[in-house]
Amino acid sequence: MRENDFGVDTRSTEKRDFLKRIGVLLGLAIFLTGLCSVAGVVFLIIGVRNEGIGVLGTFEFWMREFFWLVMLPAFAALVKIALDEKPFSVTLTWSIRIIGFLFVIGAAVFPRLEGYRSSGFEILSYKGVGFDGSFLLPGILLIILGNVIMAGFDMQREMDEIL
Repeated sequence: MRENDFGVDTRSTEKRDFLKRIGVLLGLAIFLTGLCSVAGVVFLIIGVRNEGIGVLGTFEFWMREFFWLVMLPAFAALVKIALDEKPFSVTLTWSIRIIGFLFVIGAAVFPRLEGYRSSGFEILSYKGVGFDGSFLLPGILLIILGNVIMAGFDMQREMDEIL
């Protein structure tokens, strides 16, 4: 075929190049987010049972737990990518949305916890209580990104059905 020629073969073919390019990083990310997910559950159980909140302080304990909680949906999305060998899925979009919602919840809850240290970016703050903008803004952006990826995924699925 020459440069401007195109094929008319309508048989379905699957490209599997995606994982070849990121295979090592994907494997490492799955391993690390898996470890973080397990550590988060263990940290939560041990922290609540053994008064870990009292040792670290309420804010510090939940900030650390927040990190571990964010790793759970990230781990699920990465495993789904590896299993399906496709970059986009409903799991990915929901994982991004869940992480976004966790950030939004953190923006509302963290400023109310004992030991909270301001990030200097409060939104709708009144008498020292408001939303932490350093959590709220990324949360909103992640929710929007999840919705955009879902719309793109739906369009791709629709195009695949047409062909």
